Amino acid sequence: MLGGTRHNILAAMRRLCGMVLLLALTPAHAGPSEYEIKAAFIYQIAKFVDWPASSAPLRLCVVGGNPFGAALNTIRGKPVNERKLEVALLDTGADPRECAMLFVAAPAERHLERIAAISRGAGMLTIGDTEGFAKRGAMVNFFLENGKVRFEINLDAARQGGLQISSKLLSLARVVDFQLDR
Repeated sequence: MLGGTRHNILAAMRRLCGMVLLLALTPAHAGPSEYEIKAAFIYQIAKFVDWPASSAPLRLCVVGGNPFGAALNTIRGKPVNERKLEVALLDTGADPRECAMLFVAAPAERHLERIAAISRGAGMLTIGDTEGFAKRGAMVNFFLENGKVRFEINLDAARQGGLQISSKLLSLARVVDFQLDR
């Protein structure tokens, strides 16, 4: 049984590395749109987080508008380990506690500190794509580098959120060395 699990993990890692390599070689302006790439990254990242045990769907919420457009439909309903990925759009003032992942779009930037405080210990992965978000408490932040989508991870924020991120994923990210105030 463990051999099968190891095989599944290795197969998933090969898929992730292949996708990351393909996406890394594809400029953000050619082929898939920037937000299609970000949606694919979110889906793959979700596979490399140790989530709290639950049989409920893994809920990705987007707050502050929907910069993804229809790109979220490409990941909606897909499996993440033993759970299905569910997508929801939230109003800026909505309570995000039912979300496993929360993408904070730029218009909701001013609420990031409140969201980061809510996510501490809640098992909620906070994600953004605004400069400086990781240093302000988002766990994952996307950025463009040479026209390519990249991501950074605030490992301290993830730990405070009660989440463990795979070292394999961390090896692909820029890790933000920043300690949040406790």
